[in-house]
Formats: sequence, structure tokens, C-alpha cells
Amino acid sequence: MSIANVLEEGEPITPQRLFRMRPPERLDGFNRLTMDIDGLDPHASAQSASLGVLADDILGFTLWDRRGERAGLVTTDLSLDFVTSAGWIGPELHAEGRVVSVARDGGVSSTAIHDSTGNLIATGTAWGNFVDTGPDRGAGAVRPIAPAGSIPQASVSPLARIGGLFTEGDGTRLVVPRNPALANKLGVMHGGIQACAIDLAGNAAVSSPDAPMRTASMRINYFRPTPIDGDVEFTAEIVHSGRSMAVARVTSTGADGRVCAYATVTCRRPSLPVETPD
Repeated sequence: MSIANVLEEGEPITPQRLFRMRPPERLDGFNRLTMDIDGLDPHASAQSASLGVLADDILGFTLWDRRGERAGLVTTDLSLDFVTSAGWIGPELHAEGRVVSVARDGGVSSTAIHDSTGNLIATGTAWGNFVDTGPDRGAGAVRPIAPAGSIPQASVSPLARIGGLFTEGDGTRLVVPRNPALANKLGVMHGGIQACAIDLAGNAAVSSPDAPMRTASMRINYFRPTPIDGDVEFTAEIVHSGRSMAVARVTSTGADGRVCAYATVTCRRPSLPVETPD
């Protein structure tokens, strides 16, 4: 059953619903989160960006459960390695989250993402800080309500899901317009949405129609909450561009001009798989 069928008309739209994710499960020693990819083009090159949302959510959820009496959790570092960038086999991806280490003020969690046949798609880790009660930004956030059929099908690109627009000019700049549907529970931009946009911007900076690249890894530092009351810009600059590998530096900036996150995106030229003997 697809998530589009689970979603009821009139429910608020969230990042999890935009990316067709089911509620997380608490299992014996780990947590699991599922993303519906039924109908996804297995050869699409930009789909790795959707994994940022899946990974950030399962990693944060896993640490959230270990916060004790602290009021909340903020992710400060997110690292992702994309093992299989295309050819995913549906109808679902499964992300399993585990606690690596926990201290009083925060911890580290890890995830491994597999497709429906068990192929390893990506791995990731996150550092999170536990926080005490702060300003409730989410109290005033009004999410859009889902009319029937408003949640994109799995075949829709990550760029279209977040409403991102690449602008003309020097360098590579991706603008994500104001959209309350992209907020987390605190009313600021979901960290996974930022990871998605960072992947798209970094990959676009180093790729061309004649020489496409696929995202191999991302390292993200989140400096401060990203408001959603205005445009958020993701600007990418090329650090290195080689025949088989390229690196881009991506900076996200809020409408107030303050830097919210900084990332390094590594991309690699697509390579044919190794043939195994019969």
C-alpha cells in the first residue's frame, strides 16, 4: 500500500508525507523508517537527494528516544555515503537506525538504508545535541492542508518535491521558496530537506549533460535553525573537478543573509558494475 493511499484528505502536509515516508517503528535494538519508491525510475540520477530526508529523520528519531529528561534534539553534523546511487528495487527503502554513543548533552546515531531486495543503498551518521526548552517556533507555523491527490507520486523528482528553483547567473544557486510544508516540529526547515537541497546544488555544480556525476557522499554542519518565512538559498562552488571525481562546497543562507549550514559534496562519474562469473 502506498503512502498516498494512507494519507487522508485534510491532513497537514509534512516533509515525511512529501517524501512518502511511513511512521517510524521501534524494534528490538533499532528503529526502522520506510520510504515508498514504488514507480520510481530505477535509473534516475538525482534520486539520491531524497535519501537525505530519510536518513536525517531516522537518525534524529533514534537519538530523540535517548534524550532522557531533555526537551529536544538538534542535529549538528550529518554524514552520508551513497553506496548504490541508482537501480534501487522497490517498492520500498528501509532505513534502520541505531545508537552509537550517548552522553548527557547529546549523542551519535548511525543508519544503513537498503532496498526491498536487501541491497545496501547508503550509510550515514549524525551527531545531535540535546536541548532544554526554548522558543516554540512551531506554535505559529501553519502547515498547508492536503487536498486529495496532493502528495507527489514516487516518480516525482526531489527538486519538484521541495519546490526548488535553479537561478541563472554566476555559479550554481538553488532557491527554495517559503513553504511551511518543509518545516520540522519546531517550525524551521527540516534538516533532511536541507540535505536534499545541498545534494541537488552540489551535484548540479559539478555535472553537465555530457559528463554527468552521481553524488557519492555529503558532510553537513548545521550552524543555526533555518527559518522558512522567506527564500532559502543553497549556493555551490566547485572545489575540485577531475575526470572521475569532483567536490563542491555548498552554503545555505536564510532570507536574513545568515549562513545556516555548510557542506561538502563529493560526486563520482558513473561506473559499470563488476560482472560476476556464472
